[in-house]
Amino acid sequence: MRTKSFVARTAFALTGALAVCLISAGVTLTLAQGGRSGQPTLSSEEQSMLKAIMSATDPAAKFKAVEVLIKKHPKTPVRERIAREAANQIGDLKDATQKVTLAQQYAALFTEPSEQQMIMPILIEGLAGAGKVDEAFSSGSDFLTRNPDALFVLVELISVGTNQAKQKNPKFIPQSLQYGAHAIELIEADKKPADMDDAGWKKYKGDILPSLYQSTGVINLVKGDHDGAKARLAKAAELAPTDPFNYLLLAGILNDEYQAGAAHYRTTPAGPAKDEELKKLIAALDQVIDAYAHTVALAEGNERYQAVRQQYLGDLEAYYKYRHNNSTAGMQQLIDKYKLPAK
Repeated sequence: MRTKSFVARTAFALTGALAVCLISAGVTLTLAQGGRSGQPTLSSEEQSMLKAIMSATDPAAKFKAVEVLIKKHPKTPVRERIAREAANQIGDLKDATQKVTLAQQYAALFTEPSEQQMIMPILIEGLAGAGKVDEAFSSGSDFLTRNPDALFVLVELISVGTNQAKQKNPKFIPQSLQYGAHAIELIEADKKPADMDDAGWKKYKGDILPSLYQSTGVINLVKGDHDGAKARLAKAAELAPTDPFNYLLLAGILNDEYQAGAAHYRTTPAGPAKDEELKKLIAALDQVIDAYAHTVALAEGNERYQAVRQQYLGDLEAYYKYRHNNSTAGMQQLIDKYKLPAK
């Protein structure tokens, strides 16, 4: 799973460009004169400072202009809009070091809780991207002690933790599983962040929840908890049935279980116990076949998975023939059943 700053920006993506509109849409004069009912009034100095912000092209220079405005007019009517736009632009930066520098400057300038929640996921992403994973986790963990339900921070930390687990770094596994479980709990309890509308929240849940189950499944797999991994990945597959990665991992886990069961079966003395074990072993093999068929079907045409798809196709054929009197009759139909609908 890679949430990156998209996750942190989801809540304010719709309003991220409002500061731009204040200038480019020619609203400045209206604001200065009081404008329409309910619109904020900006002084001529604030208007001039907004123009300076918009005219700056370098990110550092643009943020410096933001800093001048906020320090001189901390209660400016456009503070929230400027904060959102600044966070959005910092999140878009490709250079991790520059992202960290500006995110830290932002955090020192925009100190309201809602503003801090906007920048913290971006800071975590920047720190991780700059190779400062320990600092990313310590910053995020410290923030969560004061804001335990900060969903975007939890999601960013689980993203970083999953990447570290994939790199065989187990240091952050306990924290990552804790944060992942809490993020899932918040989403399943429908704890919508205050600044998200219902449509945005619905889409966010649909995208993020299966990814969280997948990530915690991956981390449990690296941890060696195959039962925990299997349960999480099965849930991820249920929520995102078209994602081949869930079935790819599930097939591997199920095959390992089958192989272990087969080894035990071979050493079991003949008798009723062995007969019962054979029934369980056959059922386990059928689960492996089904998971392989899912993977092969869903990975078709996806370059990322072609090598593993070919391997799994060979394994599927061998297992399928074993279960069907050395015949592949019906195997392609099984694969076709799980293919994505034609667009």
